Amino acid sequence: MFVSLSSCHSLVEDEFDNFSHIPVMNSLLQADSTFRVQVTLTANLTDSTPVYVTNAQVIIENSLDAPDTLIYTQKGWYVSSRIVKAGVSYSCKVNIPNFPQISAQTTVPEPTGIDSVVFTDLAGRGKEGEKISSVEFYVKNNPAQKRFWEVILVTEGLITEYNFETNAFEEHYGIRKEEIYMISGQDPVLLNEANPLSLFSNKLMTKNAYKVKFYINEGYTKLNGGRIPYIELRSVDESYYKYVKQYYIYESASEINIGQSSQHYPLYSNIKNGIGLFTGISASRKELLRSSEGK
Repeated sequence: MFVSLSSCHSLVEDEFDNFSHIPVMNSLLQADSTFRVQVTLTANLTDSTPVYVTNAQVIIENSLDAPDTLIYTQKGWYVSSRIVKAGVSYSCKVNIPNFPQISAQTTVPEPTGIDSVVFTDLAGRGKEGEKISSVEFYVKNNPAQKRFWEVILVTEGLITEYNFETNAFEEHYGIRKEEIYMISGQDPVLLNEANPLSLFSNKLMTKNAYKVKFYINEGYTKLNGGRIPYIELRSVDESYYKYVKQYYIYESASEINIGQSSQHYPLYSNIKNGIGLFTGISASRKELLRSSEGK
């Protein structure tokens, strides 16, 4: 008996149906900054970049000022010289030819102060013996109001980065977000939060103050590189909170482990007749003093 083994190869061409475009609006309104709104259309798989909308009418309204029509600049961005104010609710309407009007609204929260900061240089050791530091501070809370916060550690100063176009390291002055983490422990607030824990609400806070504690692993975050470290506490709108929590699930679901298949979860959006995010934040910042405690 003669057995012939052969392999069969078929050519799979990258041909996909083009889907109907959907308007996309994205804007992060930050207190004390100017208005910026990006308007694009969803891209097909064959598109290398989003489809920038250059002929939209973008109007932002609130109860304090006259409506503001933003001006187009580049890459889908519409801007205004007006300043975003904390504690104000804003609505945005976007008119694109041949599409229904898209709209959204958000409230820019009042900033929250950072009180009684305590830095502990050696709070423990990691799995490989690396030093773990901790930072504690208090935030004021009003249990009668919905509040959402995000904790970030940034450093400001000279940053060295590799430029792939010039094939050389370059220095520039700027701000860089550093890696931190939080542990739920026995804290009922964090025990009931989805990841990331550095973004949390006051849903289960019953007192007028809440102690925040985060950790710094020196294996990932260096605080002795000549840059000034700052604690940044962001007061965020509920839409921002929902988006970031769902984005974490969205990203985690794409990871494939043995015996598991990838899952698909939709991203949160608060845009009517479109997709994207229109949200607001305000930020408080305090220098992290490592030479003393309680400052």
